[in-house]
Amino acid sequence: MWDHRPSADELLAERVAAGWSPVPTATRDGDVVLGHACKLPRPA
Repeated sequence: MWDHRPSADELLAERVAAGWSPVPTATRDGDVVLGHACKLPRPA
């Protein structure tokens, strides 16, 4: 599928384009998106 080693940003963009969305994790500080997906804007 890739002609090069994809970056984390490229992989995240592909997942989102395919309909994936991150699921927040409950923490002491409230619900947060962990990992590289935390770069995505939070839904309103």
